[in-house]
Amino acid sequence: MNPLTNKIALITGASAGIGKAITEELVSKGLKVIGLDQDLNKLKLLAEELKGKSGKFYPLQCDLSLQNENESALEWIGKNLGAVDILINNAGISLDSSSITGGIEELKKTLDINVLGLTCITKGILQMMKNKGLDNGAIININDAITWKGLPLASDRPLSPAYASSKSALATLTECLRLELAQNESNIKVINISPGLVESEMTQQWLTENPRLALKPKDVADAILFALQTPENVLIKELIITPIREM
Repeated sequence: MNPLTNKIALITGASAGIGKAITEELVSKGLKVIGLDQDLNKLKLLAEELKGKSGKFYPLQCDLSLQNENESALEWIGKNLGAVDILINNAGISLDSSSITGGIEELKKTLDINVLGLTCITKGILQMMKNKGLDNGAIININDAITWKGLPLASDRPLSPAYASSKSALATLTECLRLELAQNESNIKVINISPGLVESEMTQQWLTENPRLALKPKDVADAILFALQTPENVLIKELIITPIREM
């Protein structure tokens, strides 16, 4: 039996890039998928593209940096679907800033979305799972391969200190959540996916000026699907996926 059968998934940052690619894959496989994004127009366009697929797509506007919008999204999910089986924390931003000259607002916005908003959604979904007695779900955090390098900013692509810091924090939060669930004898899987350079709106201009091999969003979506479809007794804790020859 396919482990994804009859599952409900929530994907943040669903309207573009990796989020859009995994949304398309899961809806095509018959899942109910809630897509969160702050760009409602892009969500509506995606909903039109997914019409006629075997699954169902629920577009929900949500700015993860705003606590009230996170709570409203969680409330809608609880009222309309009860709970979700799969959470894919994909939303993230990278604002151009410097440790010396950058403003504090860029750092705050990055942490609000990449860390705090993600944590709020995760805590809410875990509570829903507990309320519904779901103990075989999965939480996937989309991180970055830079977290596995000794010096994240010594990278072959531009990365702001705020972004690098947020991804390092996410790696720690992911490990802490996995440990806490294990200590509570939970079977919920916590998976860290760390892509290298990916073609996206975030990297499009830089790749135009610095042509090089990069992953397609679907490459990362395929890795996520692989991690989700392992047997119940198998957990892929960490998965690093990079373009060939990436340093």
